[in-house]
Amino acid sequence: MIAKEIEQNLTQSSWIRKMFEEGQRLAKIHGAENIYDFSLGNPIIDPPPAFFKALQEYSHNPLKGGHSYISNQGLVEARQKVAAHLEGRFGSIQVNENTVIMTSGAAGALNVALKSILNPGDEVIIFTPFFVEYKFYVGNVNGEAVYCPLAEDFTIDLALLESKITEKTKAVILNNPHNPTGQLLPEADLVAFNQLLRKKEQELSNDIHVLYDDPYSQLIYDGEVPNPFKAIDKLLYISSFSKDLGLAGERLGYIAISQALQEAGNYMAAFVFSNRTLGFGNAPVTVQRMISKLDSLTEEQSEYKQRRDAMVSVLVNAGFEFVQPKGGFFIFPKSPIEDDQEFCRIAAEEFQILLVPGSGFGRGGHFRMSYSVPFEQIERSRDKFKQLFAHFAK
Repeated sequence: MIAKEIEQNLTQSSWIRKMFEEGQRLAKIHGAENIYDFSLGNPIIDPPPAFFKALQEYSHNPLKGGHSYISNQGLVEARQKVAAHLEGRFGSIQVNENTVIMTSGAAGALNVALKSILNPGDEVIIFTPFFVEYKFYVGNVNGEAVYCPLAEDFTIDLALLESKITEKTKAVILNNPHNPTGQLLPEADLVAFNQLLRKKEQELSNDIHVLYDDPYSQLIYDGEVPNPFKAIDKLLYISSFSKDLGLAGERLGYIAISQALQEAGNYMAAFVFSNRTLGFGNAPVTVQRMISKLDSLTEEQSEYKQRRDAMVSVLVNAGFEFVQPKGGFFIFPKSPIEDDQEFCRIAAEEFQILLVPGSGFGRGGHFRMSYSVPFEQIERSRDKFKQLFAHFAK
């Protein structure tokens, strides 16, 4: 028999998986070319040419022993490249190769960070709507997920957040730019957020870490790029190269902390231990080697902004209400009916549009859609979305 917890989670399987299976079913009926799939958040942009050039050069001149076991912290040259990348983006933040650990994607990084800081029963605040795997990551290490709704515009309601913080609060997960809404918190909001946490720390005599999940940081279209290292004290910065370099399938992520973080050495030792004992071992060594050979890890993706603008135009013309996304590649519109699951069912069955109910992300009455899809699909969907909205406006 499988574990009861896993059995329960399987019965509440991901809506994204359900829509994927529904898309396959509908494609057999209507033809794949007649399905409008906006359900998956799969990066559509390929890695930069420099990555393939480095890979080709390495394949012709392989390093002897280049596929042996390596340090669980990651290749020194990869960590140096990441540290330089972060210093280039955020200025003098006191990050170097000793305060970076390479992980199996941002997902691996989150699990490593949580394993390293949580005791059983410690609480982690998760803002809703949220990337649904967060709750499972917290559960993996016997933590307790505490949910805090974001405001109507998907910014942080500080008063509500304060009411959620207890003496058991050990961390807050902050995804910025945000999946599933595309909202971007400016640096001033991060400063106010940090001030609240410091106040509560003093009141409750406990440490509250911020797991700053930032895989969309190079996919920002409106507003300034916030500097979390400057704004947040107990920052565990988590990111990957899945979106900005199009390396999602390679599972290359990292955790970075500032040398100024109290007991930085102990945190890094804990991360390395957790990386090893959780079974990740280390991030894929060949991809680590390849990014270390790139001149730059900065790769602004204008094609996503073009898709964002086109998708916004489609939804506005159709009549949907939504907060315009400032980053990432998701939009989180309001459902025209209260039952978002029923709305998504009708959208799929009658209009062949695949969307994900907002209730799957902890926020009913909305739906999530990804615009990381072929540009032609967005343009072709204009009439379909008009018809969909009109169906519920009768």
